[in-house]
Amino acid sequence: MCANHSTSTHDFTHLRHRWEMPLIWLSFLITAAAFIIGVCLSLIHLLGGLEPLVGAESAEEIASNAYLVLLLPLAPIAFYAFRFYMAAQARANALLVGPDQFPKLFALFQDLARRLEMPTPPSLYVTNGNGVVNAYALECNRRYNYVVIHSEIAMLLPTSPDTVEFVLAHELAHHKLRHVSLWRVIIGLIPNALVIPGLATTRAQEYSADRVALAICPNISSAVRLLVAGPWMEKGVNPDAWLKQCEAEHGEWLVRLSNTLSSHAVGVKRYKALRDIERNGFESQGEMF
Repeated sequence: MCANHSTSTHDFTHLRHRWEMPLIWLSFLITAAAFIIGVCLSLIHLLGGLEPLVGAESAEEIASNAYLVLLLPLAPIAFYAFRFYMAAQARANALLVGPDQFPKLFALFQDLARRLEMPTPPSLYVTNGNGVVNAYALECNRRYNYVVIHSEIAMLLPTSPDTVEFVLAHELAHHKLRHVSLWRVIIGLIPNALVIPGLATTRAQEYSADRVALAICPNISSAVRLLVAGPWMEKGVNPDAWLKQCEAEHGEWLVRLSNTLSSHAVGVKRYKALRDIERNGFESQGEMF
């Protein structure tokens, strides 16, 4: 377990990837523009102005999409209720981690929350991933927050504590930076439908969470080996050989295309970004494309 650090909340905010907030503002502008266009098209259709321009069939299709956009103000209510159902579904098949249930994992989680200055950390659950390596953050509201980690990761605590520590720090960072807040989900609906803006925003947020995790747990960048090698071979990964691979392959145009079309930075770019921070400091930024 790495040593405690006294990083302030202000510093955590400034650890965001440089693309994150510009993309959030872009998402907001796209959503606002879509709503305004939807209102205008709906009014034009109601006044009978669309049919002469595009024909009856196209006018009905355009109007249907415009009316759908008008439901955006109701989306927060629907998503707010649905999130409680999602949380209940996740908790119903998971184990709540606490002083009497996986106490070492609980102690690590509480320590990470202290480093992130989170006096009321999310609840931590462990669930069977059936071979899938995954963890995620979920927020219902400011009071009910969760981190769910698959047992395929949690089981590594005795043998690879840096891996478990980094994963937990990454998920807590999503909460700390409010990546799972309701308003971000709402303004991301239309950008996600457009694919590229939504993927880019998510990718920037993932970079930000990595940066915060590395700030409170320095020198454990190689913990992301779990994502490429899995829980059965991660211990055998040579981090220096992997870095050489990343340096050689990160700039290939098909790798760049794969990264552009991914919600998370591809492995060679993600690991290179973390190692760059360790070598050059947090001025280094992960490659978005």
